[in-house]
Amino acid sequence: MSSPITAPTVAILGTGAMARQWAGRCGALNPLIVGEAPPPYHIHDHSGERIISPLHLTWQDAPPKSPEIVLLSIKWRSMEKARQWIKEWAPHSLVISLMNGMGQEEALANIPGITLSAGITTMAATRRDTNDERHTYLKAEGSTMVAATHHPLERHLMAANENGQWGWHWASANEAQLFRWQKLVQNSIINPLTALADCPNGDLPAHPLWRLAPRLAQEAGTVAMALGVKLPQNMLERVEKLLRQTHENISSMLQDVREGRETEVFAINGYLVQQGSQLAIPPPTHQALLSIISALTPVTPL
Repeated sequence: MSSPITAPTVAILGTGAMARQWAGRCGALNPLIVGEAPPPYHIHDHSGERIISPLHLTWQDAPPKSPEIVLLSIKWRSMEKARQWIKEWAPHSLVISLMNGMGQEEALANIPGITLSAGITTMAATRRDTNDERHTYLKAEGSTMVAATHHPLERHLMAANENGQWGWHWASANEAQLFRWQKLVQNSIINPLTALADCPNGDLPAHPLWRLAPRLAQEAGTVAMALGVKLPQNMLERVEKLLRQTHENISSMLQDVREGRETEVFAINGYLVQQGSQLAIPPPTHQALLSIISALTPVTPL
């Protein structure tokens, strides 16, 4: 008879809406949460309403114990903080990234002791804070996929998932990579165009800027194909379907532009430009959007 396995120490980096959602979902593992906004978090989601108060650390705080699993749920503007935190406090951990865009492998390459699993989530989460409580309104629609790495600690997360705590499914590295690229293409069209049009997702197809969408999809497909990733031929139709499904959503890039915050354009359109340029097939429409969005807000290139 096998002996019981001690539950791993879990850290969630980030205190935004998605980070709070995962803190609630994996509460049985007693995760700590790292970032700027301290608990309590008042969460509304598919499970109802509840208030959670996980152990909170700032980026400067040392954890009580070196985390064995780190869940990256941050904006790219916080990547340097997260990288330094992992390097100092969790240099041998299983790191699961649920961030937008691509480039996590390159960003964390200087921490050779970690095992990185890049995930993809299509769930939407909108946070509305008040002066008294930190409310997080969550839509638990969509799905989350995580690439299996065969790390021994994955057994804990798989067990938690079977108990309905995490709400994601595991995929092979190839399957996860394909879906990462599909989401990258969707984001590379929806995010910058809605940011420039200053409109919710559902209004984008009627805006003149939508005429750029076919070019953006074609250029991204060319870069992906050159890297050995065969995207579905109906990517633009998938983008249109996503716009209908999220017609009231304000994209994260538009929210950042409105607030004058650094966007994630370098991890989305910028990643396509970087990869295409290295392959001598630079995508000009993505480059144009990268330049325009970069001129609107502060930027920190990858």
